Amino acid sequence: MFFVRPEQSFYLRQSVRTAAIGQGATQREFARWVEAGLLLRTQRGNQFHFQANPASPVFGELKSLAVKTAGVADVLRESLAGIAEQVTVAFVHGSMASGTENARSDVDLIVVGTVGFGEVTAALRGAHDLIGREVNPTVYPVREFRAKLRAGHHFVTSIMKSPKIYLVGDERELKRLGEKRMARRAQDEPARDPGSARRRRPRSARLRDKGVK
Repeated sequence: MFFVRPEQSFYLRQSVRTAAIGQGATQREFARWVEAGLLLRTQRGNQFHFQANPASPVFGELKSLAVKTAGVADVLRESLAGIAEQVTVAFVHGSMASGTENARSDVDLIVVGTVGFGEVTAALRGAHDLIGREVNPTVYPVREFRAKLRAGHHFVTSIMKSPKIYLVGDERELKRLGEKRMARRAQDEPARDPGSARRRRPRSARLRDKGVK
């Protein structure tokens, strides 16, 4: 809650409801986190608000860990679980994956498989409320994704090089799509005659090889 949305603060009762644990246990845990410098505590009227401390030396690591495990990634992973058999690979890219997001950032998602766009958006319908961010999926059939890779499509080739948080499949699955693309390209290229390069050499070069000046 704190490190997935570090720009927000949460009051104690709100945190108790979200974590589904007792108020006393929450207060004790928060006291330890404040003492360790992981949380900031501020008072607004009769309420104490808590927020992730961006000045903590481990803020970046905790934020990355939260997003990739118990945060956005887990929510999206659970949302896609019902259609996972139709998905070859799915991953978050953009600012959420690179750690450069802000309070207004959306979650950019790529899904490659046999599943349709409508099925993906239906599966993700509840994710927006849970993570408090808009989720923008881009859905590709496997054949289309490979075709765009083969054609050097700017968007597809750029996301291949960008940071990712995998939700279904992993880097090996994504690389297999690229490897098949390269294998197809190799099949499409005409076989080269080993002697063709020699035949194309200029006449003067061939004469020099024979000792003729």
